[in-house]
Amino acid sequence: MALDDLPALPPLLHPGAADYARRALAATGAVMGRCRVVADQPYGSDYWQKADVYLPDAQPGPLPVLLYFHGGAWMNGYKEWMGYLAPPVLAMPAVFVSASYRLAPSVGMAQIVDDCVAALRWVHEHVAALGGDPGRIAVGGHSAGGHLAAVLALRPELCRDAGLPANVVKACLPSSAPLDLDFLQRPAAEADRRMQAALGGDLDAWSPARHVAGNTVPFHVAWGEHDFPRTREQNPAFVRALAAQPGARVTWQVLPGDHFTSHEACADPGGEWPRVAGRLLSTLTTGNPQ
Repeated sequence: MALDDLPALPPLLHPGAADYARRALAATGAVMGRCRVVADQPYGSDYWQKADVYLPDAQPGPLPVLLYFHGGAWMNGYKEWMGYLAPPVLAMPAVFVSASYRLAPSVGMAQIVDDCVAALRWVHEHVAALGGDPGRIAVGGHSAGGHLAAVLALRPELCRDAGLPANVVKACLPSSAPLDLDFLQRPAAEADRRMQAALGGDLDAWSPARHVAGNTVPFHVAWGEHDFPRTREQNPAFVRALAAQPGARVTWQVLPGDHFTSHEACADPGGEWPRVAGRLLSTLTTGNPQ
């Protein structure tokens, strides 16, 4: 999709989100102008089922891969929101893939997750031709995208049922993610009620916090110092639950800023997030257990 011709989407739910979206698109446009990008690769037949692949310059492969999903309360957003994160990932070095997915209310959570699995399958099948290692794929995302990445990491049967290796996800890097969707079962805030109405159905199956038992996928969990109160409560609890699993590998960090500016801080090449994420991706092996 051309950055100046993105389809219109409904107003964003949270204060500060619209300004963040404008900044993210502008930053991604600058990145696309100076990085190697294989854009708009279809992983399905729907308009939204596409991925952008950002490639390091002249790096020997095969390289680890980070597949990343945008936020937007599952109802909004573009893969182009996440391209600004590519430079520090390429410098690790690794391949960075930003994927879009169909949005609520046109589809429900099960179909959104299906799209993320399909994007992962496309990466697994095609990234070797682009210098990536299909045996070393990590997933991540911001906000709702971080939630979706955690679902893929913690429910390996979804990958297995799609014809992928059950252990295809070798690490997960969610940022400011909603990790227990119980708040959507009994919504209090207007934004939560709108999300519940858009997603519908029983969301218990899609709460990452309820699927940590036995997990051995390495996680690096990040959230903002001034993030949403719910996020500041859920993420530390999620880290504790992960850390309690035998063989767990989990790190975490609190980033400067709010729900949006904290994620922008991840793009700082001299920041802590690229350092920790790069170290994690560099340790991935095709034999990591799951």
